[in-house]
Amino acid sequence: MKTVLVTGGCGCLGSWIIKLLIENNDKVICLDTSKNLSRLKLILDEKSFKKIFFNYIEIFDFEKIDKLVKKEKINFIVHLAAFQVPFVRSNPVLGARVNVEGTVALYECVLKNRDQIEGFVSASSIGVYGDKIIHKTNTIKEDTAPYPLNLYGVYKLANEGTGRIYFEENQINSIIMRPYIIYGPGRDQGWTSAPTKAILLKMLNKSYKIPFSGSIYLHYAKDCAKQFLLALESDQKGCNIFNVTGEMVNISNFIKILKETISNESIIDQDLSNDFPIPSNIDISKNKRVFKLPELTSFSDGINETIDYLKYGIQNNLLPSSFINV
Repeated sequence: MKTVLVTGGCGCLGSWIIKLLIENNDKVICLDTSKNLSRLKLILDEKSFKKIFFNYIEIFDFEKIDKLVKKEKINFIVHLAAFQVPFVRSNPVLGARVNVEGTVALYECVLKNRDQIEGFVSASSIGVYGDKIIHKTNTIKEDTAPYPLNLYGVYKLANEGTGRIYFEENQINSIIMRPYIIYGPGRDQGWTSAPTKAILLKMLNKSYKIPFSGSIYLHYAKDCAKQFLLALESDQKGCNIFNVTGEMVNISNFIKILKETISNESIIDQDLSNDFPIPSNIDISKNKRVFKLPELTSFSDGINETIDYLKYGIQNNLLPSSFINV
C-alpha cells in the first residue's frame, strides 16, 4: 500500500487521482487550501470519501509540509496545486508564490526526505508551448521550443526548469506531465471547462456557445488521472517531461457527437471568431515509448459517463451555480 500526498486534491484532476488511489487501497492525504469538497463528493462514493485524510496547508509552507511528510510516512507525491490563468492574471505575485515557490518547496521536501519518497509527479501544462501563430504550425513535437504567452505558462515552464536543476544538482528524480484540456465530471472552472459546460447545458436542454472554435486536444478526466498514476510508479531516472495522451477533435465534431448523444431542442454553438490558439496536434511518441497507456475513453462514452455524474451532482447540489447558468 502506498501513502500518497496529493496537492490540489480538491480540484477536478486531483479528485479523479484520489478516487483511483483509494480504489487501489492506497492511503491518500489531500493537501489543499480550499474547503470546497464538492468535486470529491461528486466523483467518490461516501465510503471512499471517508477514507481521505485532509490537511489544509499552504503549498509554499515548506516546514509544515515537511513535518506532514515525515509524520504520515508519505512515500509518493502527486503535485497539482496551482492557480489557474485568471487567478494568476489577477494576482501575479500570489500566483508566483503558489505556482513557483510552492513547487520549489515540494522539490526541497523530496530532497530532505529522499530516502522515504519513492515517486514524485507534477502537473505542468501544454500552455508552456504558446500559440500556433508563433510556431507557424498546428503540431507540437517533443522538441518544440516553449513560448508561453501568459504568466501561468511562464510559471509552469519555470517549474520544469526547477525539476531539471534538482536532478542535475541533487539527483532527484521526477516526472512532469503536460495536459491539454481536461473534460468530464468535476471540470467546472476556467475558460477551457467549456466542453464540459456544453455537456451539462445540453443535458439541461439549454443553449450555449462554446467560447472558441477550431481544433483542440481533449483528455477525459479519468484517462488523464490514470496516466499521472502510471508516471507516479515509473522507474524513470532524471527529470522527464511528457505530453499527456488524449485525442484531437474539432469543436464542430465535438458538438456533432454531443447532439447525437443528447437529443433535444437546445442549440450548442461555437464562437467562430475565436480560433483556439494552442496547437492541437500533439506528439505523444515519448509517452508511448515509456508507458503502457490505457485505452482512451471514447467521446461518446465520456459524454454519457459525464451526464450520469452531472445528474447526481444536480440532485445533490454539488455543482456551482455559475457552471449551471448560461
